[in-house]
Amino acid sequence: MEWENKLYQLLLPKDEAAEVARDWAERNIESDLRLRKAKTRGHVVIETRDVMFARNIQVWHPSCKVNIKDL
Repeated sequence: MEWENKLYQLLLPKDEAAEVARDWAERNIESDLRLRKAKTRGHVVIETRDVMFARNIQVWHPSCKVNIKDL
């Protein structure tokens, strides 16, 4: 499929990234989630391979910037 083997990177402010991580943990969402410090001050990059989870994050936080990488 076209959406398989992709890594979705979403750039969010720290407080919004914390909300996403908290929601992921509380709801036991079965997808991978990786947080890392961004080069942009005060921001965090959320990485996932789950297209639906990435889409939900984008819907919840429409101002986030998205980068898609091939694996």
